[in-house]
Amino acid sequence: MELWMAAGILLALSVLLFIYSFTQKQEKEQAYKELEEFSLTTTRSMYDLNKRVKALESELGIESLEHMLPQRVTQLNKDNIITMFTKGYPTEAISQQLNIASTSVQEIIDAYVEEGIRA
Repeated sequence: MELWMAAGILLALSVLLFIYSFTQKQEKEQAYKELEEFSLTTTRSMYDLNKRVKALESELGIESLEHMLPQRVTQLNKDNIITMFTKGYPTEAISQQLNIASTSVQEIIDAYVEEGIRA
């Protein structure tokens, strides 16, 4: 009789832990979605700010420093490129929105696709 009680308690405990594991997974997925949305919002804000700066530079006749400085792609930009690519944005749209050369965007996408094929 004691064996059946122990088995019943263990079964109930395992069911509770199983249900708990599903709730934890959903919370993690929600956090990832919120982080991705925040990243895209930040990217859009940067794009809008860059457009405003370029408009002001052209109005004031100031030469942009973009031509003088080498362009570096940060890890955040790489993550944004991959996120936008997986959402279906074309390479040119990603390039314009992030203000990164389309060749650089394409290289990052190619590396991402190649890495996915290897895995």
